[in-house]
Amino acid sequence: MCQFFSGSAILCISMIHIFLPLLLVPLVQCVVNREDRQIILTAHGMSMDDVENRIVIPIQDGRIPPLPCIMANAGKFEHGQTFTNKNFHYQCQNGTAEVVACIADDQSVIQLGRTFVKNGIMHKCTIVGDSVTYEQEAMCFDNGIHYSIGDTFRNGSFRLTCGRDGIVIEGCYLQNSGDYLMAGESRIVGRQRHQCEVLGDGRVRYQVKVIGCVRDGQQYNIAQVFTDKHVRYQCKNDGSLDVLGCVDDGLFLDLGRDLLINGMVHRCYQVDTTTYYHKRHVSRCTKRHLRQLHRLRAL
Repeated sequence: MCQFFSGSAILCISMIHIFLPLLLVPLVQCVVNREDRQIILTAHGMSMDDVENRIVIPIQDGRIPPLPCIMANAGKFEHGQTFTNKNFHYQCQNGTAEVVACIADDQSVIQLGRTFVKNGIMHKCTIVGDSVTYEQEAMCFDNGIHYSIGDTFRNGSFRLTCGRDGIVIEGCYLQNSGDYLMAGESRIVGRQRHQCEVLGDGRVRYQVKVIGCVRDGQQYNIAQVFTDKHVRYQCKNDGSLDVLGCVDDGLFLDLGRDLLINGMVHRCYQVDTTTYYHKRHVSRCTKRHLRQLHRLRAL
């Protein structure tokens, strides 16, 4: 048994990780000037002298209207208005820009607290305390299933892990077992050697080899000599069988030889990879012919 696996045969998307925290706090500073009957709003962290990042709101009849929102270098937005800045979608609530969703680079909308996968990328929009975090992470894809970084899964005889740079072949599962070998490891179980071999071209090969030889379901040890249907074999180190010759009632005949004894011709020969043993009685004429044939062979 031999199986191959190559990481190049499976779609893997490289790791992308974006971490964008954002506090859910008012993004404006408010200064009320009652003498001038106006309110000055500035973006959080900006000076009131920065005309690009401030809003002046007049006070009418002593009433303070719903406040707009202003974000540094991002614009000014009215109360109730929604807008997008980088990977976050906001709604202005009386001077506070509240995150209502996360926005992927392809403009997909991820609701707060949700996770979804699109085109092999996992998108997460997470609320942690008073902050919202947007993350996008490449995933591994195999046999119609997406796997997160660090996930381990099985494909046939191979144990795979989804890594930051794609799918990694971690090892090989033993035949008919949940146990596994690490890549490059081998193990003997019973009369079988299991090997998880790392090849030079980046592939991994899983092999199961019987220790010794097998013929017609019968197992033989290395160097063991045995006879099956008049053919004598010897088990070689690589698990193959070496044909030594043919045997019949104590008579041994080398492979490729004919022998005439007491009017009986014994033959041991091969056709392709099959070895045959035949014997038959011969007439006097046939005997003379065989003797002549043997003389010619001797010459």
